[in-house]
Amino acid sequence: MPPKGVKSIRDLIFWQYAKLIAQSAGMGKSNYAFVMSRFKKLQAGELQ
Repeated sequence: MPPKGVKSIRDLIFWQYAKLIAQSAGMGKSNYAFVMSRFKKLQAGELQ
């Protein structure tokens, strides 16, 4: 379940992508702080 900050389809795609990044980095999808960090960077356009 995505957090309350996910309000659009674009945000949902960023959230899922952030979870993939965390999993491939060996952090696991359950590391909320890391996933949220990647999510915010994707939203801001800092990651591509």
